[in-house]
Amino acid sequence: MELAGRTVLITGGSSGIGLGLAEAFVREGSRVIICGRDPGNLGKAVSRLPGLASIVCDVGMDAERRRLADQVLRRFPDLDILVNNAGIQYDVDLKLGHCPADDGDEIEINLRAPIELVRLFLPHLLGRPESAVINVGSGLAFMPMPATAIYNATKAALHTFTLALRRQLEGTPVRVVEVVPPMVDTGLNKVGRDRAGMTFRGISVAEYIPTVIEGLRRGEETIFYGEGEDVMSSPRRETEMKLLTLRR
Repeated sequence: MELAGRTVLITGGSSGIGLGLAEAFVREGSRVIICGRDPGNLGKAVSRLPGLASIVCDVGMDAERRRLADQVLRRFPDLDILVNNAGIQYDVDLKLGHCPADDGDEIEINLRAPIELVRLFLPHLLGRPESAVINVGSGLAFMPMPATAIYNATKAALHTFTLALRRQLEGTPVRVVEVVPPMVDTGLNKVGRDRAGMTFRGISVAEYIPTVIEGLRRGEETIFYGEGEDVMSSPRRETEMKLLTLRR
């Protein structure tokens, strides 16, 4: 995939992996738009990366998603890459009926938002000479952690959606890529990690992002990290590939 001279929208782009990807695309010579819920964090990102465009948006809300699409396509008609990165994660104890959603709903933000944003932007992306949808998944889609049961499920669902979307868009200008991060040291579920007393918080964003960029350059459809591909391939992945050969 050519990374220079693109126009890229990254959801959840004011921190963590999203901001790391924004920095990488800017270095490659692309125009980058980020969106997020916190105006303060967006402002810090713009100060850090001059030329970055930002839009305040909660992708967990349907009206906000539609407003985002209208605003981006009006202001940036050459948009050709959508990166669905925004995500939240909570520890949940379902025995106690405990499912915190004070800062947004995991299903809405992690799953419904990327599906709806694809639906909103796809007619435009199909009209571009070369475009892409990049969905940021998680290793927990393949190796779930009990404490993050709902998050695991949303990322597993996003994985299967990405596989089906890729098949549907064969023969079009739109490439579909899934990025599968390992544990990366970001603000994701900081409360849960603190409560569990985790000393290892994952690899740094700076260490992780080059893997994604190299995978995009090489044209990989699914971008793992390290030995992740070996662990996550196996019979499940082989079965997925067989099922995707079936056509209705």
